[in-house]
Order: sequence, then C-alpha cells, then structure tokens
Amino acid sequence: MAEIRAKPTWLHAPAIRSILISIGFASLIALPALIGKSWLNITIEILIMALAACSLNLMLGYTGLVSFGPAGLYAVGAYTTAILLARFKMNIVPAMIAAPIMAAIVGWAVGWVCVRRTKVYFALLTLAFSQIIWTIIFEWYAVTGGDNGIISIPTPEFFFSIVNSYYFCLAVVGCCIFTLWRIVNSPFGRTLQAIRENPGRVEFIGVNLKRYQLAAFILSSTFLGIAGSLYCVFSDSAFPDFAHWTKSTDMLVVCLLGGLYRFSGPLVGSAIYTILAKTLSKHTMHWNLILGVAIVLLVLLMRNGVMGFLSERLSRKKQARPCA
Repeated sequence: MAEIRAKPTWLHAPAIRSILISIGFASLIALPALIGKSWLNITIEILIMALAACSLNLMLGYTGLVSFGPAGLYAVGAYTTAILLARFKMNIVPAMIAAPIMAAIVGWAVGWVCVRRTKVYFALLTLAFSQIIWTIIFEWYAVTGGDNGIISIPTPEFFFSIVNSYYFCLAVVGCCIFTLWRIVNSPFGRTLQAIRENPGRVEFIGVNLKRYQLAAFILSSTFLGIAGSLYCVFSDSAFPDFAHWTKSTDMLVVCLLGGLYRFSGPLVGSAIYTILAKTLSKHTMHWNLILGVAIVLLVLLMRNGVMGFLSERLSRKKQARPCA
C-alpha cells in the first residue's frame, strides 16, 4: 500500500486563508505608491461600497431578510455627519460617531415594524421606509438643503490629501469588516444562519426570531450609517440620491454579484461592480445598458456569485484529485 503522507499544517485551508488575507492587506497598504490618484479615488469608493454591501449582507445572506431599503439608512449616516459638520460646525470625530448611532436608532424604529412581516411584505416595507426617508431629505430644505443637498462640507485639512483619505477609509472599513466577520462567526451569527435555513425549527427550540432579526437589522443599520458617513466625508457632500431606491439596487447587485453566502462575496462584488461602472462610463454613453447586460450574464452563469462559483470549482478539483 502506498504511503499516505500528511500535508504540512501550513498548507491547510485556514493557514492559506490567513496568508492570502495578509498579502491582500499588505497590498492595500502599499497601493498609494502603485497607482495614480484617479484609481485611488475609485479604490476608496470600492471600500465604502464594500462596507455598505457587507452590512446589507448581514441581513440578506446571513439572516435571510431581503431588504430593498438599505440606502435610506446609508443616507441617515451621511446626512447626520453632513448636518453636524455644515450646520453646527462640530468636530469631525463626534460628527462621525453620531452617524452610526442615529442610523441604529432609525434602524431600530424601522426594523421594529418590518420584522413583524416576512418575505415579500418585509422587503416592500423596507423599500417604503427608505422612500419615506428620501422624501424627508428631499423636502426638508431648512435642514437637509432639499434637492440641492449639502455641499462644500467643511472637513479638516488632513482629508485634503487623497492618500490620507485613503488610509483613513482603509482603517475604518478594515475595522468594521473585521467586526462584521467576528459577528457572523460568533454564536449570534450562527443563530442568524440557522434562522435563515429553517426559521420554524429555530423558533420551535425556543429562539425568539423577531428579537434576533431586529438585532441583525440594527447592526446592519449601524454599519450602513458608518459607510454613509465615510462617503459624506470623502465627497464633501450629501445628496438625496443617497437614499434613493437606485442606491439600494446597487448594494443588492454587489451582494448578488459577489455571492450572498460567502463573507468575501460583497468585497469582491464591490470591486467588480465599481470598476466595471467606472471603466464603461469612461468609454461610452450607453454604459448603463452594457453594465446591466454584463451583470445579468454574470449572475446567470454564476448562480452563487463569483466567490460561490470559485469555491464550487475548487471543491470539484479536490474531489477529482486521486489519493496518493
């Protein structure tokens, strides 16, 4: 019988994953020295979109709650920071800290109503509340500036440098995504996944479904608020479009594109979606049409998203490999 040799421990999946994450993080730190300012701007947008999509995926991919209204809570975070900086001349640190707090409060109020319904009714309620937030922002000229938005928001000189903005954004997004990863891999996160798979059985063993779903909604809202606040500081502005349903669609597409059931899915989906959109819009007026067709083909060909597709291919290769 042929001798079966054990693979070195450093070749095991967790070790490989750790090495890849370390390489990826080192690459992100070195990025400003490797690319120009325009691509650095795009990278910041990718990071913010990745955080927003990961926040949405806590509900969508891990709890099984299909939300059509994440943009409303994203806009709450953006406008909280914008109003405190522009109207009240507050320091940027408390202005940014207030954003996730306000988003969590609004998320609690919206979620308390929405989790009392399921499936399509839940989705439509989230969309309705998002449009209510959009309407308030659009009509409340005295505070939000209405359809003109809030522009030329005063920010510290530190953010005048695109490199400083990039590193600040990388640090905040990195901490938030690590926190989300810890949440989904905690006992709380495992319970959310059980609720997604079989809510009836989970409720039968004594778990309060509504309480867990509301907690997931509030956590998702909190991180959406952080993403909105970051984009407000990065762009020096806040507009009603931040709360529009089209913004929610962008986040949903990013999650679907990368893969709902892989934590890295929204991260990869954000990069693909943003780079495709920026590249196509630079070369043609009909970029929306081409982007839509490309996304439809990707979703149809990769039913579980890009990361799900890659994971399936790797699994098949491992199963087909003959034993030594």
